[in-house]
Amino acid sequence: MKSYTVNVPDQTITPIIKILLTLSSAIILAGICYLVFISAFINPWLENNQRELCVLNFYSQKNASAAPDVYFLGTSQMKEGLDCYRVEADLKESGTSYTCYNLAVNADTPLRRLIEVHEMIASAPETVVIGTDIRSMYSEGEIDPSRLMLVSGRGYSDTTAMNLFDAKQREILNSDPFTRDISNRIYIVSWLNYMTLNKLTPNSFADYEYRNNFKNPFKDMRNLSREEKMNNLDQFDPVNDTLFSRYYNDSQNKRALQHMVQELHNNSVRVIIINMPLDPLSSKKISDATLDNYRSYVNALGVPYYDFLNRYPSSSFFDTSHMNVEGRTAFSHDMAQVLAREAGQ
Repeated sequence: MKSYTVNVPDQTITPIIKILLTLSSAIILAGICYLVFISAFINPWLENNQRELCVLNFYSQKNASAAPDVYFLGTSQMKEGLDCYRVEADLKESGTSYTCYNLAVNADTPLRRLIEVHEMIASAPETVVIGTDIRSMYSEGEIDPSRLMLVSGRGYSDTTAMNLFDAKQREILNSDPFTRDISNRIYIVSWLNYMTLNKLTPNSFADYEYRNNFKNPFKDMRNLSREEKMNNLDQFDPVNDTLFSRYYNDSQNKRALQHMVQELHNNSVRVIIINMPLDPLSSKKISDATLDNYRSYVNALGVPYYDFLNRYPSSSFFDTSHMNVEGRTAFSHDMAQVLAREAGQ
């Protein structure tokens, strides 16, 4: 009788396989912990401490107002330059009643604002005041990718609006929640600062106190001297007519603003455009050719337009772009007069 030998595989796990399994388990566990941390701490914090998200949440969470609503949009020039409490008080004295909201966002552009136009319209403002910055109107339609990633999956833009974004921007705006959560790791340091240093010295590194403030989001700053302003302009001059002239015929931000105005008008929202004030030290460097081109473009939009570019003296600005207490007080009074005038039309 023949005997057969059966070879049984050695089922002993080699040390290297053990190491690989341990590493894989650790990586998976770390990934799970990371996603839990982002979901439980970073994302909720961003909803209340990132201005873009705060504004989006405002549209859906805003309480009904007894008086018609006015939204002020723009860059940090509008954010620092407008006190809605003062505007409302002035309007009340003149017999006009509005509820005003300062929804300006630092380094904003008309192109970025297209993301939230439909949410804005759904919240039913009567009037939207758009503060424009010539420097952003005459520039590439660049937006920091991290800012787009923040609002990916949020807001809604129609086909015309989406086509104004380039392919990479559209890709980011259409990112899935997992990709967005992964990218939010860049805010961990800011969250740690908020939870530690900022508790000891409020606003030590950022204006957290003002990010969810839609009435008076002003942060007082030291007024620079004339010499300091001139030095800043020499080192970084945002006024560049050689660059501006490339966009005399067209720019993404010009088309974006035009589309925004059309969408608001189509939904019975009054639009007022303001050419935001600059320190004369800066504004005097803008050529007549650029100013003429800008004014021609804005007038063609067919909405009320007010030019405040050179309205205030240098003493009204703490730097070459942003108004101090003196400037914002004057500007807020002037905005009340603009609203009262337009309401009487």
